Amino acid sequence: MSMDKFSITSSSSKEQYIFSERDGEFFKFEVVAESVHASRKVTTYTDEFGIANLFSKLSEFNSPWTGVESWKSLEGEFEMAVTCNSTGHVTIQVKLTQWSSGSEDWHLTVHLNTELGQLQQVANEVRAFFNA
Repeated sequence: MSMDKFSITSSSSKEQYIFSERDGEFFKFEVVAESVHASRKVTTYTDEFGIANLFSKLSEFNSPWTGVESWKSLEGEFEMAVTCNSTGHVTIQVKLTQWSSGSEDWHLTVHLNTELGQLQQVANEVRAFFNA
């Protein structure tokens, strides 16, 4: 089963992380929230299934974990860090960076809330998207 688009929706707002337009080692990542809408082309070069592997690992946790589980693209334009508190509230932080040849670089850090119980479903969709 392959999927050409999937989203992770916040458990506390309408915010979404949208993964789409997978093309070889590239995909499009978007964050859509009340106060921000940004998108970035991301490369998975050298680690095609890194995000799928991250969520597969997360989906195996059946109780809150300590520390940060993360994945970062080779060139650093996309970084995802996932934490969980003692009550099972999960925060997925994404940092997007766009370097330009001049001085118009931008950096965006966003957070999305979900729950420990949602991670299995997310992992299934991530694996389908990356054909992992």
